[in-house]
Amino acid sequence: MIFSIFGCSRNKGNDVPGIKESDATEIKGSDGIGDKGSPNSSKLIGFSYSYIGSRIDEIYTYEIKDNTFTYELGGHDEYAGMTAQADEELLGKLKDLYIEAEGYKWDGYSKYATGVYDGSGFSVCFSFEDGQICSASGTNCVPKNFDLFSGRMEELLSPLADDIALRAKQKMIDEGFPGKVDSILVSFTQQGESGDDEYFFSIHTTDHELVNNLNINIHSVSGEFFPVDDYKYFGHLDSKDIDFSELDELIEKYQLITWYDYNVAAEDYSNAEWFQIEIGFDDDKHLSAMGTEKPENYDAFRQDFLSYMVRFIDSIKDVYKPFNN
Repeated sequence: MIFSIFGCSRNKGNDVPGIKESDATEIKGSDGIGDKGSPNSSKLIGFSYSYIGSRIDEIYTYEIKDNTFTYELGGHDEYAGMTAQADEELLGKLKDLYIEAEGYKWDGYSKYATGVYDGSGFSVCFSFEDGQICSASGTNCVPKNFDLFSGRMEELLSPLADDIALRAKQKMIDEGFPGKVDSILVSFTQQGESGDDEYFFSIHTTDHELVNNLNINIHSVSGEFFPVDDYKYFGHLDSKDIDFSELDELIEKYQLITWYDYNVAAEDYSNAEWFQIEIGFDDDKHLSAMGTEKPENYDAFRQDFLSYMVRFIDSIKDVYKPFNN
């Protein structure tokens, strides 16, 4: 399994960027019904909202249908099938917000900014008891009062999403990782008073001889694990020469399953080591953890992992095929 998931994230609404027309090459699309719109007088029975950011973990969807709330987040298939109750009171609050933000004027809004190479998009849809809907979408463009709406909407719905995420995490912890490691991206970067060492390891199994599946960069200042120097190993390593069995044992020994989706910053983060751990398994599960605040068993795992990497590098440095331009 090759992965590109860098922590669990969700936009909180106020960060949804609008864009001034002077900031883009051109704004295209429709403003929708605008001032001709009027509030729907019937009950709100359904709602959906999607946000599309620049990373996979910034793509998510909230949906309410038949008084049931669902949540999708990029890179988190484990949320599928998990639900939360969305009662009439919650739908009533969303209807009130639709009126307060004049969301009824957004119907048919569909605008995008050209010449913008990064950014975000959204789509929103209100469904009413009389069968009518009100929908809008945009890319690097938002309608009037959208920031007000999205911020208040997140206050109402993110607790339900957080509940699903917590239950999914506990389910993952209960099930553990039955698969075997087939890819890693691990880095330890000391900063400030924590030191000056930097370690980066990206390794994955592959059946393709032309794939560069080995990327190791080490800046050793302390000499704790490697003699003081800089080291780089980049190129192709045959899968038969990749032995992750010791890492499988470390994951079990230190119960790294409890680090699933860990992302915590230390209070004095500028003087703490920053770490990122991404581990993929052959059953398509993954473990993602990062931060500057150390989770349980961090120091012991780090010690054993880097000692394992010393032995791993010694075993492959004469057999891997360095990349040549």
